[in-house]
Amino acid sequence: LASTEVRVLPLSGRPQPPGGVSFSLALGSADKVTAVRENGTLLQSAGGGSYKVKLPPSLGAPASLLKYSAVQSWRPIPLKIVPEWRSGADGTARLQLLVAPHPGLKGGLQNVSLVVSAAGATGLASSEPAAEWLGSTQQLRWREAALRPRPPSQPYRFVAVFSGVLSAPPTVQVSFSCDGDNPTGLRATPGADANPSVAAAVQRRFVAGQYSVACDGPAA
Repeated sequence: LASTEVRVLPLSGRPQPPGGVSFSLALGSADKVTAVRENGTLLQSAGGGSYKVKLPPSLGAPASLLKYSAVQSWRPIPLKIVPEWRSGADGTARLQLLVAPHPGLKGGLQNVSLVVSAAGATGLASSEPAAEWLGSTQQLRWREAALRPRPPSQPYRFVAVFSGVLSAPPTVQVSFSCDGDNPTGLRATPGADANPSVAAAVQRRFVAGQYSVACDGPAA
């Protein structure tokens, strides 16, 4: 969760006020952010994490207002993955992933993709839930529309059994998105002083990059 961007998006089908739009913007927990980058053309700092925004009437495309990062000590892990893999005497390798979204993500994770690279595998003997085997790259892929927070004792469980002898421990690449909130709790909130008053909505979307998980050594 390295970077956050605050953008404005013009409302389609609505006339632009001739004098533009102005409003205040507050960045909560300003002491927990760093590397703040401001669009000096559209907003000015009022100090203490507060800003004054002035949008021109000609704004016809999304525009960035503010970018910032959470300080290193305030970057929770968005999800926890506990891997375990075993090499069997029958020439198969079994991988289990226990996956738990961060409880602070109230809406959970969406568009989740877990891609396992299994060098040396000749196929996928079984998987739970069902996974897609990508033979040309020796990878399997799980796709889940959503993973919602669960009690700590009930993580999501993904299991795969590979045919063939793995030449190296498997690795897992994870990607996902999250709408509504983020686990840091950091957010920029527009004030109620918009002039002129406009109909608008605040949309928050936490988009992850790609996370890598190494499965070191077979379990005994």
